Amino acid sequence: MTTTITYTNLDYLHLMADGDADMEKVMLGMLLTELPAEFQKMKHLCAAGEWEELSRVSHKMKSTLAFVGNDEMTEANKAIESSAKNAEYLEDVSDHIATMERFMQPVMQELEAALSL
Repeated sequence: MTTTITYTNLDYLHLMADGDADMEKVMLGMLLTELPAEFQKMKHLCAAGEWEELSRVSHKMKSTLAFVGNDEMTEANKAIESSAKNAEYLEDVSDHIATMERFMQPVMQELEAALSL
């Protein structure tokens, strides 16, 4: 059975694991734990208007998203960090959060599928 990858690009993860399948599994496990937890934190901070902390969490999310390889989530996160850090275009942050949320489930499914290979 072939798994079609459409929402993630794990090239960076493979590069960082340097061909070590066990390391890849560890990294995938970390992504499956950290990605939803950090995203929930971002949603809460956005709703609470805690922009400075949202900027920090969003900055941390950049490295997580580099391993996921989803361009839409990466771009939305970049916009969130910039808006929150500079207190500009804050009215758009919830739209960027919604973009990330739209991709969260299919990304998580693909990460889970990659872990089970």
